[in-house]
Amino acid sequence: MNVIDLMVKGFSKIFKGENILTKHLLLIAITGIVSVSSVYLDMASETLKKTKELPDMSVFCTALIVLIIFGIYMAGYNIIFSHNSFDSDNPQGIMPEIDIKPMKIFWNALPLMICWTFYIFVSVILSCVMIASHSLMTILGIALLLFILLVCAFVQFVYIEYSKNYDKKGLYNIILPFQYMKKTFSDFVLLGLLFIPVYGVAMMPSFFTGIVLALAGVKNISIAMFIGGVIGGYLTFLVQIVWYYCLVQIFKEKIEVL
Repeated sequence: MNVIDLMVKGFSKIFKGENILTKHLLLIAITGIVSVSSVYLDMASETLKKTKELPDMSVFCTALIVLIIFGIYMAGYNIIFSHNSFDSDNPQGIMPEIDIKPMKIFWNALPLMICWTFYIFVSVILSCVMIASHSLMTILGIALLLFILLVCAFVQFVYIEYSKNYDKKGLYNIILPFQYMKKTFSDFVLLGLLFIPVYGVAMMPSFFTGIVLALAGVKNISIAMFIGGVIGGYLTFLVQIVWYYCLVQIFKEKIEVL
């Protein structure tokens, strides 16, 4: 499997289909809201650390609630996008409609998310206890923690498999990531190495926005942070969904057919 061709095809797919301009404009709005809320919360937290002054709690709580609601929406959107990616040749395109469905899908998938978060949490706690033992178990604990971090990457295929038919049956099996890793390791690693610089490029407009505004005489750093956050948020979200597109294609070729 040529992961470069896979990524290029993924980027081409997200700009094709019905009402694609409207969908992207709405995505810019959604990712922009998330980015602005996140930047505000980061700035408020940093101010609290430096000055010990509490931010306006009504604004702070509003930003936090907005971030949570839209974060849930985007998580559901990712699942629907992955579902659509299984039929990537659909002339209607793979970009989901911007409607209420992502919220419903998220709540349906929530038990699965909670279960796998619990598995990971317990595994990390166990490794940390071993590391803190200050004995031979410390070495084993470090090895276990590194192995857990590796296996966690393949948990993403659990959600890919769920997204196919929105069916959770059989997906609580704790050995699933090991099975996925055995079948997809080389392609997954190559894809991950490929996407590292791609994510870096997606974040560059945020950096350059600050430089351009500074050269233009804008001294308010918060304006640069908000504008850069909106641009970077949208671009990194696009990279993220293309990542899921690629995972779906790997799943179809390496896992589904077996």
